[in-house]
Amino acid sequence: MKKSGIWPAAGLFIFLLLLLPVNTVIAQEADEDILSVIDDPFGEEDDMFSIVDDPFADEDDDLSAVIDDPFAEADEDEELPDSDLNDFDSMFDTDSMIEVVDEEAASEDTGSFEEFLKSEGVEFGGSFSGSLSNGFSYDYLWDPAFDISNPEMTLSPSVSADLFFDARPDTHYRVFGKLGFTSASGDSNTVASIIPDDGLTFEQVTDEDGNTTFQIVDSEDVDESDPNQTTITQEDVASDTSTELNISVKELFADFDWDNRVYFRFGKSTIKWGVGYFWSPTDVLNLTSIDVEDPTAELEGPVSLKIHYPIDINNLYLYLITENVEEPLDTAIAPKYEFVVGNTEIGIGGYYQRDLAPRAVATVSTTIGDFAVFGEGLASWGSDRVFVRKSKDQSAAEEDEEDDLDIVLDTYTVDSGFFLSGTIGTSYMHEFEGDNGTFMVTGQYYYNSEGHSYEDGLLEAAYHLALNSGDNGLALDADEQPEGYEDPPALGTDDLTNFGKHYLGLAVSYSSIGGSDLSFSTLGIANLSDLSGMIIPTVSYSFMDYLSASAGMRMTFGEEGDEYTNPAALISGNSDDWKGPTMSFTLEFSIGGGSF
Repeated sequence: MKKSGIWPAAGLFIFLLLLLPVNTVIAQEADEDILSVIDDPFGEEDDMFSIVDDPFADEDDDLSAVIDDPFAEADEDEELPDSDLNDFDSMFDTDSMIEVVDEEAASEDTGSFEEFLKSEGVEFGGSFSGSLSNGFSYDYLWDPAFDISNPEMTLSPSVSADLFFDARPDTHYRVFGKLGFTSASGDSNTVASIIPDDGLTFEQVTDEDGNTTFQIVDSEDVDESDPNQTTITQEDVASDTSTELNISVKELFADFDWDNRVYFRFGKSTIKWGVGYFWSPTDVLNLTSIDVEDPTAELEGPVSLKIHYPIDINNLYLYLITENVEEPLDTAIAPKYEFVVGNTEIGIGGYYQRDLAPRAVATVSTTIGDFAVFGEGLASWGSDRVFVRKSKDQSAAEEDEEDDLDIVLDTYTVDSGFFLSGTIGTSYMHEFEGDNGTFMVTGQYYYNSEGHSYEDGLLEAAYHLALNSGDNGLALDADEQPEGYEDPPALGTDDLTNFGKHYLGLAVSYSSIGGSDLSFSTLGIANLSDLSGMIIPTVSYSFMDYLSASAGMRMTFGEEGDEYTNPAALISGNSDDWKGPTMSFTLEFSIGGGSF
């Protein structure tokens, strides 16, 4: 699907501008308490519940954490936010500094407020995390071959750190950057297990522009005499116990404004676009998606220009995404308008890039009694996903001598027609009196219109095809290709994630049980299309400052070849691997973690 120009999305932005008169009426009808809010002009779009926010604050600058990960280890040296901030409205806040200020005093003393936004030097800080994890894994559950006395054992030390700098030489200018450092030996046995018995061969390929990439080579195309091909075996990976240091730029951007009316941010930063906890279908801007097993982990944002125009308590945004752009017309444009009605925040927006399917998005977040409720909706014309279906000709699978090709699949794309996806969720939190702990539960349902209806063996065959593109039912040998022939679309990792249509997630946690140092949490994820899933209960205990331990179990369920039953076996492509449910136990010590 090829499109040209960014003017259709510009028209959407103009349409949003036409809503400004409506916005004035809505603002007048909003609650008086909300009208007294002073918004963060440089904060992310979900800062509606901030009282007085730092206009140069960033959601990831570790100044304060409003909502905590129920599955994360707490750092004993960190002070928790005041209890009045730990309500469900804060679920949609960013991690910006919150300070309650008397309105009359603030209006009379603007100089002191401006001084707060300015610093003489550069502020440095960060966080450190260290862990030592001992794992015991079992396969062949519910199978006669199961042996509880013979687990696969691993020991995984890991250290990581984030370092940030924050420079505010002027009240209208700020530069922020964050580096991430990770150092770990990794789980070599796990990595080796996903490599086929005959190894995995990569070929170095250089295109016309001189860009070099590595591609997986089909087994029948392996040429040991080709210097551009390299084969990695299970033994190569399993014997590699070296520790690697990885350094990444997580954020690097500048904030500035025009006449205190229009605010700009340019650089690489995480964009808060959706409101979902486990899944966020409307988050079409960040480069990474939410990890359902670690839903509060920081996402990687693109290089972009954000333009923010606040209108009373409402906000108008325009994003220009320049990540991996080669030509000006490749720039993606994403406008969004957010407005408040009572205690409800509603967002509508769009996304357009000439080589991708155009999208319209909507988000809503509110409170109903003691519950926070959130929802998202996504509509796209066409899809960027590569789909699979059974090929009409299954003779290749029937004649397969190695017996690793069970189903022949065709790949195809859909460039027209509406795809409608959505999610809805709720969260409840209760703080017991007398510092006797906090109980929290979050649930979410996700409908994925780009998913496949359940069909036995389809996902397993899709993983096989991703590793063996030559088995595509639409692929033709060179001597059979007619004039104008094009290779069928190739499957990627994103095409195999969220393969079904219906998903459900649930997280339950009870921290500081009865005021003690003991905490408990459980995470459950299920694909309702194929009835596979995982359950991860964890118990943690803090011995002292900077030293805690957690014991957890990860148990999967489902039929062989389903999405969550045994994903490592699907990735390996090895037909001899156990593909049924798995169970693992982990004892992990968190050592020396804290912020500075």
